[in-house]
Amino acid sequence: MIPLFYDHPVALHPQAHGELGLTLLPGYGFASRTNAIPLAMSEFVMAAQSYPIAFTDEARTRPVAVVGLRADENLFVDAQGHWLEGAYIPAYVRRYPFLLSEYGAGEGVELCVEARVLSQSGLPIFRGDEPTDLALQALRFCQSVHAAEAATTPFLSALAACGLFEPRTVSVQMQDGREVRLAGFQALDEARFSGLADDAFLVLRRQGWLEPVYAQIQSNLNWSRLGQMLSARNLEQAA
Repeated sequence: MIPLFYDHPVALHPQAHGELGLTLLPGYGFASRTNAIPLAMSEFVMAAQSYPIAFTDEARTRPVAVVGLRADENLFVDAQGHWLEGAYIPAYVRRYPFLLSEYGAGEGVELCVEARVLSQSGLPIFRGDEPTDLALQALRFCQSVHAAEAATTPFLSALAACGLFEPRTVSVQMQDGREVRLAGFQALDEARFSGLADDAFLVLRRQGWLEPVYAQIQSNLNWSRLGQMLSARNLEQAA
């Protein structure tokens, strides 16, 4: 399955891409047509200041920052591709157009890039057989994102083992009185969390997982913010 935002990621090799450069994209327009962006556990505290944090309702549960109330609409990216000033930008967005991909039977990972940003001009990725500083910086950042995602997995497993995930439907009030409903995701059951047995609670505390739990719960205050932002966008588009 091709990751969100990418159409044709290719593994970078000097033999294949030594003569190509990277064309930088203007802004965040590539992220404008989604209403949820993957997060790592380490981002919860920062992300909770801007977005509701939810969990996907699928076999491989994943935390996401909810950035819109309608499918294919990111309220934090405007028509010019600018991200809302002051809002936290998830690492998943900031790593684009690069990403790491596993090869073989989990033998290792390699740096990939979205093919459409490669051209005969632009910023060089290789000098001879050696990666440029641009490629090395991208590799280091993608490695940090990959490590953060890996560290999120045991956190999610612990929440699931505690039975804290619950399906959720949210109704958000618009300024014109209408309601927008968003379903198909999970959130943490606050009552069940408050009633955890001491041993389960201590596991979360010892692992340093209480802070992201509290951040997710606190992030629910941002649902009303999304309603205000959608109302403002509707008015702007109607003008």
